[in-house]
Amino acid sequence: MDEFRIRLTEELILLMLNESSGYLEMVPNWDFSCVMAGAVIADLALESRIDTDLQSLYLLDATPTGDRLLDPTLEDISKAEDSSDTQYWIERNTARAEEIVTLTLERLVDKGVLDYESGGFWTLSRSVSRSGRYPSADGTIRTEARARILNVILNDDIPDPRDVILVGLMHTCDGFKLLLSEEDYEEKIGRIETVAGMDLVGRSVASAVRESSVKPKTRRVLPSKPVPKLSVVDILRQGEFLAGNIPKAMCRVYEKHGPVVRVPISMNGQPVVALMGPDCNNWVNKQGRFYLRSKDYIQGLESVFGASRTLPGMDGAEHHKMRKSLRTAYSRATLAARLPELISHCRESVGAWNEGHVFGAAKTFQNHMSRQVSNIIMGVDCSHYVDDLLAYEHRALVTHVQGALPKFMMSTPRMRRSRGHVRELLEAIHASHTPAQRAGKPLDIADAVLELHRNDPQFLPETDITFPFVAAMVASLYLGSALGFAVYAMVSRPDLHARVREEADSVFGAHREPAAEDFNNVDVTHRLFLESERMYPVIPWQLRTVMNRCVVDGFEIPSQTRLLICHTATHYSSDLFPEPLKFDIDRYLPDRQQDLATGAYVPYGLGTHTCLGHRWLELQIVVNLLLIAHHVELQMLPDNYKMRINPFPTAAPGKKLKFRVAKVRNPV
Repeated sequence: MDEFRIRLTEELILLMLNESSGYLEMVPNWDFSCVMAGAVIADLALESRIDTDLQSLYLLDATPTGDRLLDPTLEDISKAEDSSDTQYWIERNTARAEEIVTLTLERLVDKGVLDYESGGFWTLSRSVSRSGRYPSADGTIRTEARARILNVILNDDIPDPRDVILVGLMHTCDGFKLLLSEEDYEEKIGRIETVAGMDLVGRSVASAVRESSVKPKTRRVLPSKPVPKLSVVDILRQGEFLAGNIPKAMCRVYEKHGPVVRVPISMNGQPVVALMGPDCNNWVNKQGRFYLRSKDYIQGLESVFGASRTLPGMDGAEHHKMRKSLRTAYSRATLAARLPELISHCRESVGAWNEGHVFGAAKTFQNHMSRQVSNIIMGVDCSHYVDDLLAYEHRALVTHVQGALPKFMMSTPRMRRSRGHVRELLEAIHASHTPAQRAGKPLDIADAVLELHRNDPQFLPETDITFPFVAAMVASLYLGSALGFAVYAMVSRPDLHARVREEADSVFGAHREPAAEDFNNVDVTHRLFLESERMYPVIPWQLRTVMNRCVVDGFEIPSQTRLLICHTATHYSSDLFPEPLKFDIDRYLPDRQQDLATGAYVPYGLGTHTCLGHRWLELQIVVNLLLIAHHVELQMLPDNYKMRINPFPTAAPGKKLKFRVAKVRNPV
């Protein structure tokens, strides 16, 4: 097997990687496809499987290399009846470009050359970054490509045959404009062209790119299909919409009308197109960064709080920088280090639930989680005005993101009073996060935000500080809804309730104060929450704007189109989840979880905007479920309640769902 070798495609990817942003600086167009296809052809030549001259490409040896990057192309060449030139095979091989890139990235991660971060970001691994070396094609240790190529161009080092090929391929896709400053590029363009002209494959790639605008030899032009249009009647026929179950309703739309449909609404005068299904999910994960923008739908909410640049409203390198700065603060490990505080805040709320007490699920659990979030994330107790904060944020979401209310609704007397509490929250955070007061205390998210502002006030100015704290309180709405759904799933199934109680008593019984390691072995409760997130995801869809024309599953979508990405429609697909209406926590057992298709289970969003704190969220919900099961026995009211979902502004349990404290099992 030769798959451990560093191939030309892998070195090209490493050359195009912007290490500061975590982005691959490439555009998935014809030029780039030719370059990646040419790299495979060149590697086959280096492996002595083919030879080339100006007129033809010759097969020398059809024996497979054992490398999945090369062998499909080698097989294609070996089956050809007529000889063709190198340009022909490069153009023909462009059909594999996406497959080549995906496989290349996976291999670089497997080899420890790249580290992958959730959201579709890659960075050089620490070992490669420090040493500047990685294993080469001949099994020796080789200097990483960027240093070699820059020495060839800037210092006039004598290039070896691999580096000649790399220079030619990079020049064809204007890659040196990414590696060099504008001054260096202008000074060294002659050297670049001289080195690039030394290799036949590189010249053939350049010809394929240059001539493709006139008449490419094999370039396939795929006619795009018209996007189906749904009528209002089509929507009303989906009874699941009336029950608030957006994922289930969109799954039925997907099954009947396909993965790309135009819905009968518009936003700011622009058409709205819905994307659904695993293939669309995978497309967003892999290609969304090149075509989609998030700013448009969130900027109204940003303006309410005086912000211009926020994590959900950023894309590209700025977004990655912000995520990277806040990643540690949002990690599971950070919350695990503060388990005693989390447990204490949870018990404070649960301790107020006396026997016979009846409460509404949605509001109670949202307030329950908001108190935890404000204390643990921001170090501030805002419990005495949390209702006003949540009301203000809820109104801002409905008004400025969904556009369901006129903007003057943000200026009612209650909203003006609530806006004062936003200022109060910000002042309290500043007052409690001076260096002396934070000395010796564990990191919280407010620390991370304020540190980013201090270190780079131009990147995160003072005007943008409020929004991250407000966003944290908005997140508490999601957390509260997620907990409400999970408690419903637990209490409505006595067998599961008993199993969760058993786990809870093993963790908290005999007045134990558990350590973080104790929660690593919690199984039933964790799987219950995973299944609850499948059936009742709190963010069932996302909004994006198409910034570059794209083709998805054969459908052309023009720029400025508003996209409704219904990523959780897959959660109710019987092809992906057998018996999708059945609540089955065994789907997540190791022997079944491996059968989950890529892009099938996506409760935390897609692509670069995948939820940064989803590992934190899982631990927090599991701890809350265990504490609730340990301390109280809940009874659902009414006993036969069937979940109805309030879908706006985010999915939450219906207001009619209530719980009664049937018994206090272990008093707080």
